[in-house]
Amino acid sequence: MMNWEDQSEGKDEVLQSSLHWELGSGRSHATQTLWRCDALRAGQLYNRTVFGTREEADAFAAKMRNAEPDQMFNVEAIKANTVWN
Repeated sequence: MMNWEDQSEGKDEVLQSSLHWELGSGRSHATQTLWRCDALRAGQLYNRTVFGTREEADAFAAKMRNAEPDQMFNVEAIKANTVWN
């Protein structure tokens, strides 16, 4: 029997239940860039949220840093086509 670590083959994975789409005003225009905010706790991915604009992602990260001081929040640009086709 294979355990989860064997199946993941060292890839970063996130459970579907911890992936959130917060596209806000990003829905109103087509763009090639989305903004991903990853919440890390003890070096492990705890939550991942995707935003339509950098401003939304930064505001979310700032709010969450105050609410969850034990987590690290990283905001980075990603290509939209890596999320959906």
